[in-house]
Amino acid sequence: MDDSCAVCAETLQWVAYGPCGHREVCSTCIIRLRFICGDSHCCICKSESRIVFVTKALGNYTRMINDFSVFPADPMEGQVGLYWYHEGTQAFFDDPDHYKMIKAMCRLSCGVCDKINDLRSEGSKRKGEFKNVELLKNHLFHRHGLFMCSLCLGGRKIFFCEQKLYTKAQLDRHTETGDSEVDGSDTERGGFNGHPMCDFCKIPFYGDNELCMHMSTDHYTCHICQRQHPGQYEHYNKYDDLENHFFQAHFLCKDEDCLTKKFVVFATESEIKRHNAKEHGGNMSRSRRNIALQIPVSFRLRRSNEQELHGRHGRGHGSRFDAADNQLSLALQASLDTATVERCHNTSSSTQEVFIRQETNELETIEKTPGMNYNKNQPSLHFRWLKVTGDLEMVQKD
Repeated sequence: MDDSCAVCAETLQWVAYGPCGHREVCSTCIIRLRFICGDSHCCICKSESRIVFVTKALGNYTRMINDFSVFPADPMEGQVGLYWYHEGTQAFFDDPDHYKMIKAMCRLSCGVCDKINDLRSEGSKRKGEFKNVELLKNHLFHRHGLFMCSLCLGGRKIFFCEQKLYTKAQLDRHTETGDSEVDGSDTERGGFNGHPMCDFCKIPFYGDNELCMHMSTDHYTCHICQRQHPGQYEHYNKYDDLENHFFQAHFLCKDEDCLTKKFVVFATESEIKRHNAKEHGGNMSRSRRNIALQIPVSFRLRRSNEQELHGRHGRGHGSRFDAADNQLSLALQASLDTATVERCHNTSSSTQEVFIRQETNELETIEKTPGMNYNKNQPSLHFRWLKVTGDLEMVQKD
C-alpha cells in the first residue's frame, strides 16, 4: 500500500475505508466527501459504503475489519462500546482524539472565537455552535467585522473551519482580482484571479462553469454563428439585441407571425426564399413559387493534375481532354434545356398546337398564291408537327 493519499497526495496518517477494504484515501478526504459533498461511495471502486471505519495508517499493519456487522445497527453520537461514532459522517473511530478533531472540523462554529478560547486555555470548554450558516455570518460581522465569501462558501467543497475570512476591502479585492492579503501570492492562490462576472447583470459567479451556465440560461447566443464558427461564443443580453443581429448578419423572416414565434432566421438567401414560398406563398403565382423552390446549382469543371500535365506537355492529348470537358458541359446544358422545355410544354401545350396549325395554314396559302415562281429543283420546306414531343420540326423534301 502506498504511503500517500490517492486523492490529496498528502502523507497517510489516518485512513478511512468501508466494507470494500480500500485503504488508499486519508480520513480527511473521506470525511469531506461524505459530510460536504454527500458522496458515500468509495474513491477507488465506487461501491457505496453506508458506514466507514477510521483508524491509524500503519501500512500492512493497519487495523482491518472484514465484517462490518460488528458495529451497532442504530448507533448514537459519541462512544459506542469500543468505538466512537460520528453521526454527521456515519463513521466509527477507534481513537478518541481523532474523533474529536473530525467532529470539530464538521462543527459550524466561529473560528475566531475558537482561537481566542484556545489561547486562553479554555479549549476544554464547550465551544459555541451555530444552527445555520446565516447565524454564523451575522456573528462574524457584528462581533468581529469579518465576512465570508458567499461564492466560495457555495462553490468550494471544504469544511466551514477552512473557509477564509475577509474584511470588506479584502473581500472586494478577492472578488475582483483575487489579489488580497488573505488569498496569498499567485502560487498560493493556484491561478485564482477573482470571480468571473457577467457583463450584462454585473453579478459575479464562482467559476467559469457557473458563468457559462448563467449565460446559456439567462442570455442569448446566435445558433447560426455557432454552426459557422464552432468554439466562438458571442452573447446578447436580450432577444431584441439578438434579433437585430439576425437582421444585420443573416436572413430574418419579417412576417408578423414569424417575428412572434422568434428565431425564424436562415443562413442563406435561398433558404429564406423557400421558407417564404412554403409558409407565405399564398399570394404568389405558381411560376414564382416554383422559381423560389428551385435549388441553385452551379458546376465547375476542374482538371486533375495529370490532365493539366498532359495539357501542357502533350500536344495530341490536350485536345482529347478539351473535347471531354466540352461534351460534359454540353450534356449538362442539354439536361437543363430539356427540363425547361418540358416545364414549358406542360403549362402551354394547347397554345403551341394552335400556333403550329396557324403557321401550317399560312404556308399552304403562300404555296397556292398565283404569280409566284418556284424552282422545282430546289427543295421545298414543309412543316410537320410531332404529336409525341410537341416540337416543331423542319424537314427538307425534294
